[in-house]
Amino acid sequence: MPDVQTMRTSMASGFRSDDERWAAVVDRNHAAVGEFVYCVTTTGVYCRPGCAARHPRRENVRFHTSCEDAENTGFRPCRRCRPNEPPPAERHARSVAAACRLVETAEELPDLDALAQVASMSRFHFHRVFKAITGFTPRAYTAAHRADRTREALRTSRTVTEAIYDSGFNSSARFYAASPERLGMAPAVFRGGGTGETIRFAVGECSLGSILVAATTKGICAILFGDDPAALARDLEDRFPRAELVGGDGCKILAHLTAIPTTFDHDSCRT
Repeated sequence: MPDVQTMRTSMASGFRSDDERWAAVVDRNHAAVGEFVYCVTTTGVYCRPGCAARHPRRENVRFHTSCEDAENTGFRPCRRCRPNEPPPAERHARSVAAACRLVETAEELPDLDALAQVASMSRFHFHRVFKAITGFTPRAYTAAHRADRTREALRTSRTVTEAIYDSGFNSSARFYAASPERLGMAPAVFRGGGTGETIRFAVGECSLGSILVAATTKGICAILFGDDPAALARDLEDRFPRAELVGGDGCKILAHLTAIPTTFDHDSCRT
């Protein structure tokens, strides 16, 4: 089996001649992206091989190995495929990461329009891109982050009232209305370590490593990720020392996780 460097050299050698490069342009071969750009003399524009624009006539096409070479000979980048910028997948990932950072750092959680503006996309395009990359809709991601913020505020704030505003709620009525779904119990009970509650939990494996899901009859109260299942169980016990913790197969609890994609890498939204 050839090594990686040999494979890369072999792939690159497939686009050395102008005929091979033109074939890649006609086929919109994305494997050729980064190997060369093609310039159209009648428009003064250069594109990457996978550009979706209508194909030019062969006699009007010139090839260059880099964007710099093309620009030095007087060509400008195509506004459609933007060959002088990172590939679309990379640009989308950066845009989604910027939106996630806004969710995580904003005092008041942003709406879809604000997130799309940060990502420099239309709201509808951003919604599709965000879900394709993370597996969450922007609304679901924002709600999940608010739930995390609420739990953290209840653990660290001096009073429940202080936690209400620290977690981004503008009114106590909205906070208490949302608390059973977000906390799995009343805020005061959550703050008190789960006094009187029975919490069922299960530990499984996902792309992030080990996952522990804990819930009461009212809703999920904790979703924990880590490398050591035993450490996750101890963490749950530390969070709810006054609750009765019951382990099990967790089928009903894990059913709540159908909205969480197994391929979602949360760290990618923090870079």
